[in-house]
Amino acid sequence: MILLVDVGNSRLKWTQANAGLLQPTLFMDYRQADFLECLREFWLHIAAPRQLAIASVSENAVTLLLLEMARALWPGIEVIIPRASQAAFNVKNAYAQPERLGVDRWLALLAAHRYYPGDTCIVDCGTAITIDFIETDGKHLGGLISPGLLLMKKSLAQNTAALPFNEDQADTQLAVVTEAAINNGTLLAAAGLVEATLARQPKVYRLVLSGGDAETVARYLAIPSIVDSDLVFKGMLNYCRNENAS
Repeated sequence: MILLVDVGNSRLKWTQANAGLLQPTLFMDYRQADFLECLREFWLHIAAPRQLAIASVSENAVTLLLLEMARALWPGIEVIIPRASQAAFNVKNAYAQPERLGVDRWLALLAAHRYYPGDTCIVDCGTAITIDFIETDGKHLGGLISPGLLLMKKSLAQNTAALPFNEDQADTQLAVVTEAAINNGTLLAAAGLVEATLARQPKVYRLVLSGGDAETVARYLAIPSIVDSDLVFKGMLNYCRNENAS
């Protein structure tokens, strides 16, 4: 069994892979004071993994804490830390400094090239919205980064005197109360970003969405899309398989 951990900008997500099959994903806010104690309770009740893979875009201190706890629970566990590189698994990184591409975006590219072959646009709808394009031959064209839905709402609340913040679901209607106007406006901003970016490309790309807000954004897009919430984990699992084969 492999324990796969994805440390994002606000949440830690993890799943287990048995015989190549991913189990349901679990989530935790690692900024909570009792985060490590709660996570330890979860991990105490799972089967001992033979491998641990951690992909993190957070501070290195979080990864070190996770490694320390995992090695205390399962002495001798093999650890794999995926990193973005210039090229791997038939995917070529567009960044001049490839290591500066977020590892979550890199793993999503690896997964998309394997599971959604062809010209593909990958949109991760998390704390940030990231958009990346990959060609049929595995060439990464680059991408865009924008605040995610929650971050847009929090920015309005923190930088204005009278605009409230809430996490209610949005729709695309014109609103007659401020809270709904913010929710609807941020949703349309996210959907519009995706649609406008695709419209500017010289050819058609398959659209694959991942991340916590993927289902929400997908419902309000005027173009077809695929939602794959396990995209980063699929890339991580593929990374581990290839590490074992090398």
